[in-house]
Amino acid sequence: MLLYEKYTPYSLNGIVGNREAVETLKRFGEAALSGAKPRPLLLYGPSGTGKTAAARALASMFGFGLILLSASDYRDADTLRKTLLPATVSKGLFSSTNLIVFDEIDELSSQFDKGAQNVILEIAEHSKQPVLFIANDYWDQSISFLRGHVDKVEFRPLTNSEILGFLRYVAKSEKSKIGDSVLVRIAEQSNGDLRAALNDLEFAMSGKEDAFECLSSRNQKMKIFQVLDRIFLSNSFGTARNALDSSDVDLDMLLKWIDENIPKRYVLQASLSSAYSLLSDSSFYANAASRLSYYSLLRYANVLASSGVSIASYGHVTRLGTYSFPKQVKYLSETKQERSTIAGIAAKLAKRMHASRKEIITGFLPVFEQILKEQAKKLGKDELAEQLESYYGISKDELALLIG
Repeated sequence: MLLYEKYTPYSLNGIVGNREAVETLKRFGEAALSGAKPRPLLLYGPSGTGKTAAARALASMFGFGLILLSASDYRDADTLRKTLLPATVSKGLFSSTNLIVFDEIDELSSQFDKGAQNVILEIAEHSKQPVLFIANDYWDQSISFLRGHVDKVEFRPLTNSEILGFLRYVAKSEKSKIGDSVLVRIAEQSNGDLRAALNDLEFAMSGKEDAFECLSSRNQKMKIFQVLDRIFLSNSFGTARNALDSSDVDLDMLLKWIDENIPKRYVLQASLSSAYSLLSDSSFYANAASRLSYYSLLRYANVLASSGVSIASYGHVTRLGTYSFPKQVKYLSETKQERSTIAGIAAKLAKRMHASRKEIITGFLPVFEQILKEQAKKLGKDELAEQLESYYGISKDELALLIG
């Protein structure tokens, strides 16, 4: 179980920060518990500020049944009428009150059919059960139909001190030996997103060699984790596409992250095969756009890498395990000095052999290394080094790299 799931609060008193919003939800719950019909609320704010956690805590704290709708659950009017309208007037199995929560309403509203908005408004106005809506942006035009029918409740980004305090509590509870300086760093780089901070803490606690390297850029990694979540977990064309558009990570890097982490989330063999096929097609279009300077092709690369990979899950995903830093990027980082030296050797050989560096590296250098190893046995490394220095300008250190 992931840390942010393990430490999800069961009471509004356990919500970190946003005390004003929490108090509003308590009054909302008390009104619903008393039999009154409170006006629906729209919880809005950035990711990781506790909106969905607060909705769950509200239901748990007051003993309400929870009907949490997300992603594909409320796109069409027929589904809403058949499955949700009865719940707005009926009692729960173990509770007399059902809390109805429309999660990610701003992300899915663009996919509603013509009648879905009307049904949602009907539920908001006439439901005998309490209703919550959750969105990132209250002013998003896609949910303008809700304004005037709900009271807004803002969830602001958490402060560094709020996040740090909770990270210390979690680290202590997990008996982690993570130093306080690391917790401070995670909190400072969290951008007010507690869920992302917990993901980073879990990654740091994993003991992986690249754990601290991956924390070096909070802004970038924060967005990478969000983008990956929305691509892998939404099974939604629009949500995945929007996630890619909102990322400041370049496409080439994002392709490497997706490639590394598809097996972390997709459980069906057919999903893995389809996702990697689509990712390959995306890479093809991206390379073609760069090679031909025809950048309109990037639109196909973007859609295939985001929406294509997203719908390839067929709705069967796992949330277990944390994302891994791309091995290819890590390898390139670790071998940067070696590759730079090889490129320097190739440049020196190219002058004598009248060939390109690429031809030297891919075609000649492997053979040249074997020749040098044989010559080193005959002449000795020192004599061979002098000859190479004299004719090619290759140093002893460069020779050592070639012959080991």
